[in-house]
Amino acid sequence: MTLEPHELEALRPFWYPVLPLEQLGSEPLSLDLLGQRLVLWRLAGDGSGSDVSVAVAEDRCCHRSARLSGGWVTDGGCLVCPYHGWEFEADGRCRRVPQDPDRPVSPRFRIRAHRAQLRYGYVWVCLAPEAQQAIPEFPEASDPGVRLIHGFFETWRCSPFRVIENGLDNYHHYFVHRGLLQATTPIPEPLRDGIEPTADGFRFSLPLEVANNGSLSATLDDHSHQLTVERRVSWIAPLGLSLELGWPNGLRQRIVLFAVPQDGRDSRIVRFYFRNDDEEQVPEASVTRFERGLIDQDRRILEGIDGAYGAAPIHETLIEADQPIALMRQRLRQLLSGPAVDPAAGTSTAPDPAPSH
Repeated sequence: MTLEPHELEALRPFWYPVLPLEQLGSEPLSLDLLGQRLVLWRLAGDGSGSDVSVAVAEDRCCHRSARLSGGWVTDGGCLVCPYHGWEFEADGRCRRVPQDPDRPVSPRFRIRAHRAQLRYGYVWVCLAPEAQQAIPEFPEASDPGVRLIHGFFETWRCSPFRVIENGLDNYHHYFVHRGLLQATTPIPEPLRDGIEPTADGFRFSLPLEVANNGSLSATLDDHSHQLTVERRVSWIAPLGLSLELGWPNGLRQRIVLFAVPQDGRDSRIVRFYFRNDDEEQVPEASVTRFERGLIDQDRRILEGIDGAYGAAPIHETLIEADQPIALMRQRLRQLLSGPAVDPAAGTSTAPDPAPSH
């Protein structure tokens, strides 16, 4: 089951991280987002400074439908079609038609361009003229005492909604992550402190006590036998997640996860980290090695789930412990289908809100 056209349309007015900037070289590159094939290309800069900018458009020439990602970029930043050499500006306008050099280029000759921004070392794309909300702001990005670690950028064969639900699931690590992240407290009561709405989703807090081990201590620079980590989980609608972790030794880490729909089968997993330590204290390789083990455990479960790709499977039984997941599904149903219409009253009605505590 894939997303319906109206559901894909509802997901368009949001920003998605689609590519690490370092993977975009001098040649144009093709990728899929929300079932649409796009072409990305650099407009300026060498990738190391603030002068870098990028453009994104539909990967199809308006002339004879050739894939523009097979072309090249001029010194002036125009994208050249590999079939007949038509040149396109970042806003989609055709600047040059080699077969008709003496005639002004018609304004009808254009490709469909989209919005692109650079943030946190990634290219972010929005497929709508206006975004419903801005790219999320993470205060650590401007803190000179915090480093940014680019963790993972890979494709999983599963629903992006399942990936985000897994991040909102406070109890799977008691079972999925045994041997790597060993919880030692009894499974806690469902969120006694409730779920707090935010401008772009919601958040909640829940501590977790774990037994330390060699793999975990290598990422924390802490060799205590028992550790309690303070966890604040934030859903960034529709397909983002932020997990803030506070460890007893003062380490603060934010994990940012986005599950970006490519088509009706695959999701692009984007995962990066902010940490208030340095390479000498904890090498980046130690962090990514531990995280690699965690997300591989998650991936085995998520890619093994059969059934709906969409946002709200109907043949599942949720319990009180699944409050964040139930609330996310409710919000996504509203986003993807709009409020229900009461035919008797002729007015819109929304479902009852999920309990927050």
